[in-house]
Amino acid sequence: MKKFWKNTILSILLFFAIMFARVIHAESSLDEIKERGYIKVSTNADFDPFEYKDGDKIIGIDVDIARKLAEYMGFGIEINDVSFDALTLELSSGACDFAIAAMSYSDEKAQSVDFSDPYYNAKNVVIVPVESSIKSVDEILDKRIGVALGFTGDIYCTEHFPSADIHRYDTASDAVLDLLSGRIDAVVIDDVPARKLVNVSDGEARVVDGYLFEESYRVAVPKGEKELLDEINTSIAKMKTDGEIDKIVAQYVGVSGGESVDLIAQIYNNLVNKDRYKMILSGLATTLEITVVALFIGLLIGFTLALINVSKSKNIIMKFLKIAANFYITVIRGTPVVVQIFVIYYLIFASTGLPKLLVAMIAFGINSGAYVAEIVRGGILSVDSGQYEAGRSLGLSAGTTMKHIILPQAVKNVLSSLTGEFINLIKETSVAGFIGVMDLSRAGNIIRSQTYEPVVPLMTVALIYFVLVALLTVVFSLIERRMRSSDKR
Repeated sequence: MKKFWKNTILSILLFFAIMFARVIHAESSLDEIKERGYIKVSTNADFDPFEYKDGDKIIGIDVDIARKLAEYMGFGIEINDVSFDALTLELSSGACDFAIAAMSYSDEKAQSVDFSDPYYNAKNVVIVPVESSIKSVDEILDKRIGVALGFTGDIYCTEHFPSADIHRYDTASDAVLDLLSGRIDAVVIDDVPARKLVNVSDGEARVVDGYLFEESYRVAVPKGEKELLDEINTSIAKMKTDGEIDKIVAQYVGVSGGESVDLIAQIYNNLVNKDRYKMILSGLATTLEITVVALFIGLLIGFTLALINVSKSKNIIMKFLKIAANFYITVIRGTPVVVQIFVIYYLIFASTGLPKLLVAMIAFGINSGAYVAEIVRGGILSVDSGQYEAGRSLGLSAGTTMKHIILPQAVKNVLSSLTGEFINLIKETSVAGFIGVMDLSRAGNIIRSQTYEPVVPLMTVALIYFVLVALLTVVFSLIERRMRSSDKR
């Protein structure tokens, strides 16, 4: 029994050491990049044609500019895709050396990151349905306006159109889909992406005359990295002189998307064309990897915390562990999983260099552990206390009694609840895309943003999740039936 509790205590202390220990982060510098040999760049691949995915490759104007910047500076490059609103977190946490994603300067952002000289000047225009009565940008003051969350169009409309009904979307393509369905009246977005969006709308949308405002795109670097910023500014100036930026922009501007009419054509366009089905398969594999590892971590944490909470020991160490366990369970169950994954990735493991996939596994395992702990604790308490006493009276140790008499019955009692938690875990992994993990849901969203045909990618993802849940339900039903069969003997 002493050995059991010793191992349990060590496991819990190790867990909390990992959970709350914060390795002091040394800000990235040009010297570190030189030692590493390549630049880590973050972008948001949902803004065609500046950054988007073609199959599993990240391409676009900004991506090509980033590659050219790295080349001018004499380094290799590694490009990661994250959500747009996570880019400043990527920089401040040291997850990347610079970010490039059609970012504009703002006083607010400049408090946490530094900006380079402009590398591209853009105009923000208005997209409306082709039959809309709106003829100029001045006519949207009191309309339903769609904007991309955190983009300059969002900031501008919020400040200048107080009477407008502003709808915020994760991507501009989502806004255009709502525009075409009639839920909003106009979309405010940069001119080059606007042309791409109109090109793939199959003649259902147009850009109105004029523009709202101009802005300049810049590269963002961690605060205080003057040496790196000077290198980037020097390379930008040289690229402008050499005409490299104009050449890159010319390759992408005016490229139109394909058209699809019926369902068969949409299936081909969304799954077969450009081997997009491979993105779905890759996302599915990632989702399964996260789920399996997180499940193991969640069970380990859950059973350990449950045993601590039901322990009858009165020593001071156990009292401390119970307080820590209950605090952990309360915090995890009381906060959204998407907040937890941000905290774990950008704060707790920011400076460790762990891959995003591994961090996602740990984050979901930590989240699941809190729920498993309460499920198992309830199962243990549901077993008649007389059975524990009977085991002890037969000379069995507390650990042996718990292992061979109480736990088997507890697991049998809560198997259906554990099944529900595992099913929720599979579905919760869909938020892994917020830190740039290419899971099943993000794969579907990327395809949808490329084709502007939401039905096929969304239904495909939904069908895969349904099949996974159905299979898991059948497997656990068979296990539960097998365990229940022993009750009849």
